[in-house]
Amino acid sequence: MKNLTAIALFVAAGIATAGSALAQDHKVTANVPFNFTVNGRTLPAGYYTIGSDISTPRMLTISDREKGVAVTAVTVPDIYASADNKLVFHHYGNQYFLSEIRTTSASMTCHLPTSKQEKWAKAQTQEASVRVNSDVLIALK
Repeated sequence: MKNLTAIALFVAAGIATAGSALAQDHKVTANVPFNFTVNGRTLPAGYYTIGSDISTPRMLTISDREKGVAVTAVTVPDIYASADNKLVFHHYGNQYFLSEIRTTSASMTCHLPTSKQEKWAKAQTQEASVRVNSDVLIALK
């Protein structure tokens, strides 16, 4: 009976370990030195972790634990982007919008849809005859 219990516990532990391994997150980190916007929400400058769960790879979570901020965003996979481990931000005036995540891991190379707020910022910048959309790149760790 003890052997049966031991085997059952061993199998249960193996299944739990395999389950957590299959649900392993894909994560990258970056130090973003300016406030930026994702999904209409402005996030403060900080050290961010960006990740997705293997079961929902198009849904990213962007968070800074130290500052207690987090946002989720639906992304569009981008198989043609260069894989150089960078975040790409569109810059209009004094506003930055997260636009792309480029990683050597194809599972996280994606771009974010343009928000209404970004379209408005772009239009305001064009109306003011200021240079539009100078991309800013931040290296991922």
